[in-house]
Amino acid sequence: MKWTLMCVAALSAAASAQVSPTGPFTGQYQEDWSVSQFGGACMNGGAFAGTAQVCTPGGTDVSTTTGWSFMCYIPAAYSGLLFYGSYGRATEFTLSVPAYRFGGYFSINSGYADAAVDFYDASNNLIGTTTASIPADCAWHWQGWEWCNTPATRIVVTGLNPFGGGFVMMDALELGTTVPSSCAPTPTPFCTSGTTTNGCAALINASANPNVGHSAPCQISVTNVEGQKSGIIFYGLAKFPQPWCSVGGGTSFLCVKPPTMRTLVQTSGGTASACNGQLQLDWNAFQIANPSALGNPWTAGDKVYVQGWFRDPPACKTTSTSNSVELTYLP
Repeated sequence: MKWTLMCVAALSAAASAQVSPTGPFTGQYQEDWSVSQFGGACMNGGAFAGTAQVCTPGGTDVSTTTGWSFMCYIPAAYSGLLFYGSYGRATEFTLSVPAYRFGGYFSINSGYADAAVDFYDASNNLIGTTTASIPADCAWHWQGWEWCNTPATRIVVTGLNPFGGGFVMMDALELGTTVPSSCAPTPTPFCTSGTTTNGCAALINASANPNVGHSAPCQISVTNVEGQKSGIIFYGLAKFPQPWCSVGGGTSFLCVKPPTMRTLVQTSGGTASACNGQLQLDWNAFQIANPSALGNPWTAGDKVYVQGWFRDPPACKTTSTSNSVELTYLP
């Protein structure tokens, strides 16, 4: 029995980890409850411009009102004159559009704080579960959530009370159908830097992933380069780490599989024999100026692998290389 309980707890924790709280946002759909209704299994006309059914499974408890009295009085406080509440059952949103964010203003009229919120995918698998922190004070409180990998098509809100899970009031709801920016992948360094004859190990990184419109900053930097050396930043469409010198004798790796694309030759600056040089590339500017460059036209999800190369005459092949960085194109 103890093992079973431990497994259930672990699964619950894993599901919860996929859903994160978020502050107020503007989604692609809003709901301010303009239809007046008292009773029924589902709201007439649904919600979010008809993209969602709103029901109380197993009961006929949906309602919209200008004010609600039970343990105390809750007035309408946000957009429109009405707000939604269920007086005896959990509320279920069944979505015809995939969602990655859900939130709004919530209030409790049961005398029992908080509500459970469960998110399910199109196959009815639990994406995540969380607790809406709603004090039992009959005031309105923002609660919102976002998640990344799998869109939700069903959301269930259940009051943590002995009244069947109802008495959770909702108003000014927002539904987001695009992947939140917080879900975007970050540039990922990989492979191994070579060590130059003066002990420098050049490191490459990017300020952010590029987008397909090349409208968000994406600056590539190679630091720890030997000073006063000429070099380039190059890239390819696949990674293929292998020794730079096939017969040995060097520590550098070619991290990017040919074919590759070279950018302009530049000087590392800094001080000769010191590790204070660097190479820079404005990724967007290069792609815009070279529309026929390798990889163009880019689409969301495309991967690109970028590496630095610079002169190091005593080294194998008279050059050294940085490690590499993986970029992922965003919409």
